[in-house]
Amino acid sequence: MNFIFFQFLKDILKELFSNKVNFFFMFIALTISLIALNTIYSLGLSAKKQVLDSLASVQFGKDAMLILAGGGRIMGLTTTRTDTLKLEDVEELEKLDFVKLASPITRGTLEVSYKDFAEKMRVEGVFPNYTVANNWYPQIGRFINEKDLETLAKVCVVGADVPEKLNKKDILGEKVKIGGEYFEVIGVLEPKPSFGHFRRNENIIIPFTTAQRRVFNKDYIDAVKLLFREGTDMKLAEAKIREILRKRHSLYGIEPDDFRIITPELAISVFTKTLRTINVFLLVIALISLVISGVIIMNLMYANIEEKAPIIALRIALGATSKKIIEHYLIMSFLVAFISGLAGWILSLILMEIISLFTPLKPIFSWWIFLLSFSFASFTAISFTLIPAIKASQIEPAILLKSL
Repeated sequence: MNFIFFQFLKDILKELFSNKVNFFFMFIALTISLIALNTIYSLGLSAKKQVLDSLASVQFGKDAMLILAGGGRIMGLTTTRTDTLKLEDVEELEKLDFVKLASPITRGTLEVSYKDFAEKMRVEGVFPNYTVANNWYPQIGRFINEKDLETLAKVCVVGADVPEKLNKKDILGEKVKIGGEYFEVIGVLEPKPSFGHFRRNENIIIPFTTAQRRVFNKDYIDAVKLLFREGTDMKLAEAKIREILRKRHSLYGIEPDDFRIITPELAISVFTKTLRTINVFLLVIALISLVISGVIIMNLMYANIEEKAPIIALRIALGATSKKIIEHYLIMSFLVAFISGLAGWILSLILMEIISLFTPLKPIFSWWIFLLSFSFASFTAISFTLIPAIKASQIEPAILLKSL
């Protein structure tokens, strides 16, 4: 039985490789489509992982929440006032039994200069608990402390990429001009992954009181990061916080919120929404290319069957059933799919490695992607071979007479 099967497989491979041009074009058509499909899917997984890792690195897991000043869409311009979120609101939220920590932030974009360098950069005024709230600590020097807050000290902690931008490796103790005022650099933060257009490692951090009274001259805050106690129901917490803030801001009925609440689920959704749209668009293109590959395979199979018509007729004359003929060509197409699927998978991994050299996206190995790729390849090859295979099974043995 095994001998018959291997002989059957040998005959199929012999016929498949007898016309190397046909095989090459079937292989190329499927492989290119599968490279695109595998790479797009892998990039999507890699991007999602990067977002999740970035959120985790800034302590934005299931027990965290960010409240932004101003109502409206999460991304984009606000549609309400942005000066209604106050420190008093934060103090009220801190009284909630499920709130473990609240870290207010005031921020803006100011010109930062040092010697010949001058550029607008993101400046944030924060409290000492900012490090805990964001899981972000200095790798050199120290962070802002209570004394800095009390004395309105003109000191700053800079992001990991700032020393390189200022062309000063040992930056501790140096004076950097921020918004017209000189600040002493007391620390450099550890590097953190960035996502979107916001480069976290180029942040400038200053004491909250200094920011409000000496730099931005405002009595409201721009955001507050909340950490919850373990086991907190996020939906109930969000509802309670919204209720408190609306009441404190005198918002009733259908009046829109003048703040935005960002939960981990919402953050992931926001940062992956655009990526998902692009991925869907690219996947559609990849699937269309698979259909085109199928059409190419179908036409090449037709050509192969016409070329082998006398041999097929001889098989039928010797007793081969229609089912056997159809099986013969479906197995042939399956072998093409298997070879193409394997090649497409390997080449897509190589392409992902190349992409990773120029982007922060890293290749992700997944058997699921391989099985998805192989399934699509098999379905495409077998589906588009079925019609030519049925035609082959209907060849009349009498065609042998025309070949004499």
